[in-house]
Amino acid sequence: MDNNTLANAKLLGELYRTQKRIDPSTCPVSDDVIYGLLNGIERVIEDEFNVSVISKEDEEIVVSILNEYFVDAEKLNQLKGYYDIEHRLENQGIERWKAIKIITLLQAEDRFTNVIAKLNSSHSPVECKTFKIPDWNK
Repeated sequence: MDNNTLANAKLLGELYRTQKRIDPSTCPVSDDVIYGLLNGIERVIEDEFNVSVISKEDEEIVVSILNEYFVDAEKLNQLKGYYDIEHRLENQGIERWKAIKIITLLQAEDRFTNVIAKLNSSHSPVECKTFKIPDWNK
């Protein structure tokens, strides 16, 4: 592990520790994560710094699929839920976790809200029904 990563882990651990002392409800991690970051525990650092990049191309794929329903009222009326679009997303390399992050961002930007609202149905897995940014992530 390089010194930059270790320094960033210690800074993040201090930030989390400060958050927890000021208002525990604002801290998104538990004491064990804070301890691991502050003490250079590689497994904890790797877990916490596991950053996945979602490319512009990935976002454009999701936007393109949602846009088909956005511009076609008949197609929108036939949309039953996430399962209706999941196969198309997967065929273009968009895994569910990635689609959730992109759709959550689109919801936060007030884009495709009528299409996203249709995903809140029994024809969607529980994690693909509502796309609100969690309070701890704001």
